Amino acid sequence: MEAQLFVYGTLMIGVESRMAGLLKRNSTWLGSAYISGELYDLGRYPGAQWIPGHSNKVYGQVFLLEDPDFLMPYLDEYEGIDPQFPEAGEYVRKLVTAVLEDHGQTVDAWLYHYNFPTDQLVRIESGRYLDYYRQKPAHLEFIRTG
Repeated sequence: MEAQLFVYGTLMIGVESRMAGLLKRNSTWLGSAYISGELYDLGRYPGAQWIPGHSNKVYGQVFLLEDPDFLMPYLDEYEGIDPQFPEAGEYVRKLVTAVLEDHGQTVDAWLYHYNFPTDQLVRIESGRYLDYYRQKPAHLEFIRTG
C-alpha cells in the first residue's frame, strides 16, 4: 500500500524532533506543499484544520511513506490517536488534498487534523510553523523532549 503524509509541525524537515527523524528515515520527501485551512498554536505544538476551498493556507511538506504499515502506528501514537476510538482524540487522521509548491501538482495525503474547537486558540497567521516555533520556548522544549 502506498501512502503519502502531509506534515506541518514537529514532523517537518527543519525540526529536530525524534519523530521527525523516524519519518525521514522511513520515507521519501516529495516536496514543500500546502493545504487549505488554518494553523493554530496549541501551547507546545501546532494543530491544523483542513478546510477545503478556504482562502488561508497551511504550509508543510509531503512524504511518501516507504512502509506505511510499519510507520503509521508510531505516528498515530505520537499524535495521540487511540486505535480503539480514533475519532475521539485531539487529532484525527484524514485523507486530504495537498498542493506541491514546485509544480502545483495535487496529491492525496494523510493529515493529522486537529479535532477540537479552535475559538480559544491563537491562529498562526502565516500558516508556516517553521517560521513560528523558534520564538516559542514551550514549542522548543516539546521538540527537545518529545
